[in-house]
Amino acid sequence: MERDLELWKKILLKVEELPIGNFLSSPVEIEGYEQAIVTEHVRLLQEKRYIEAKIDLELLTYDLVGAPRIEGYEIYRLLNDGHDFVANAKNPTVWKKTVNFLAQKGGGGSLAILQGVLTRVASEHFLGNI
Repeated sequence: MERDLELWKKILLKVEELPIGNFLSSPVEIEGYEQAIVTEHVRLLQEKRYIEAKIDLELLTYDLVGAPRIEGYEIYRLLNDGHDFVANAKNPTVWKKTVNFLAQKGGGGSLAILQGVLTRVASEHFLGNI
């Protein structure tokens, strides 16, 4: 599975919409994405501490080749890095420039690279040459 920048953004935006005290539970439906892919991206966002989530290990299953598949989770809130990401990614100009820049460099990249480029593009967009 390849990591999907757009899916990360869509999941984080969904979490941002949560009223305080509410949570999302699996399956979180994101149009155009298979549930297994969404679940794996939720796990990755939790690992990088962009979201506070609980993975239900009792619902852990394995596919035909023995790879673990998480079937149950709850997402409670964005953490600081998640809020920073969303604050910058919500601006359509900033997001488009970020995605275009990464595509020119061959696409993909880690979440840390995405966050770095996103922060730099947002800084240039909002602050210009101060």
